Amino acid sequence: MVIKRLRIMLLPLMLGAAYAHHAQAAPNRGVSPPLPRFASLKNPQINVRAGPGLEYPIRWIYKKRSLPVEIIAEYGNWRRIRGSDGSDGWINAVLLSPNRTALIRPWGKQNVDLRSRPSGRATLVAKLQPRVIVRIQWCDRTWCSVSVSGRDYHGYVHQADLWGVYPDEVLEERSMWNSLRKLL
Repeated sequence: MVIKRLRIMLLPLMLGAAYAHHAQAAPNRGVSPPLPRFASLKNPQINVRAGPGLEYPIRWIYKKRSLPVEIIAEYGNWRRIRGSDGSDGWINAVLLSPNRTALIRPWGKQNVDLRSRPSGRATLVAKLQPRVIVRIQWCDRTWCSVSVSGRDYHGYVHQADLWGVYPDEVLEERSMWNSLRKLL
């Protein structure tokens, strides 16, 4: 009974601490993270230019929101990006989102298993075709927790089957509830 009351009394304090921890974990807007890094496209149509400025010609136009791109250079408000096919060009930084997405095996033709748990023996949720866009929740260097954009599928895929996350990269779930779990 005493422990239950203590938990109830401490809950507001823990929620406040989780919120503070989550706020501190937010990226610093004044300093760019190290290069290279992945991001995703914010808009459904984005002009990719030959150089960092509006005076440079448009080389091609991306026509897919949430597509992952790799940022390989910065010049003022401009970012040099590389696509999954290796082509590169420049776009304005405001057109990029820090939300992490990935493409399923854009280099291959085989489908990738989406599993119910991070295990090769887990139940098969779906077979994902190459170039399907997924949202990344977290990765641990072996498995990534993902959801399929525009579908009600969630599960786990091998990190090596994704373009949009580095093979040795660990991504932690960025939510207030995950911060609260760490405090408990």
